[in-house]
Amino acid sequence: MKTKRLLLGITGSIAAYKAAEIASALTQRGVAVDAVLTVNGARFITPLTLGALTRRPVIGDMWADHHARPPHIEAADAADLVLIAPATANILAKMAHGIADDTLTAILLATPAPLLVAPAMNGKMWQHPATRANVSVLRQRGVEFIGPSSGMLACGYEGVGRLAPVEEIIATVSGRLCMGSAGTPRPRLT
Repeated sequence: MKTKRLLLGITGSIAAYKAAEIASALTQRGVAVDAVLTVNGARFITPLTLGALTRRPVIGDMWADHHARPPHIEAADAADLVLIAPATANILAKMAHGIADDTLTAILLATPAPLLVAPAMNGKMWQHPATRANVSVLRQRGVEFIGPSSGMLACGYEGVGRLAPVEEIIATVSGRLCMGSAGTPRPRLT
C-alpha cells in the first residue's frame, strides 16, 4: 500500500507550536508529512523541529534552492491531502482570492489534493465580515474547515478562534487519508 502524503502548511499564529504535535502524531501513524512553513510561521516554530519530527526536509522558500522541477509544483503534485494548521485570517484571504506570493500559497493554487483548514486567530478577526466572506468562498469551493473552537485565546480574550483540539485534527486527517481522495472534488482557490 502506498504511503499517504500530507502537506502540512503552518502559518503565523501562536498556535503554530501545536503543528509539531500534529506532525509527530501523523508521522508515527505512517503518514509522510511534508511541512511547509510561511515566513511568519517560522517565527513561532523552526524547520529544525519539524524536520526532526517528520524525518523529512521542511519546505520553505521556493527561491532558496534550484531544482529541475519547481519545488512548489513537486509538493503540490505529491500531496494526497493538504492541511493548513494553524490557518490565519491572512492565509484564508490569500486562498479566497488566489494570491500566490509565497511557497505555501503557490502550492495551494497548484495542488489537486483536497484541502483541510484549521483556523486559529483572535475571535474578532474570525468574526470580521471579510474573514466570514473568505470562509464562505472557500467552503463553496470545497475546502473543509476543522474548527475553530471556543475558549481562552492567546490574546487574553475568550471566544471563538482557538485552534481545534489536536486530537480532532489528527482524527480528521487520518479519516480522510484512509478514505482516499478518489472521487473527492478538488477544492478550487481561483
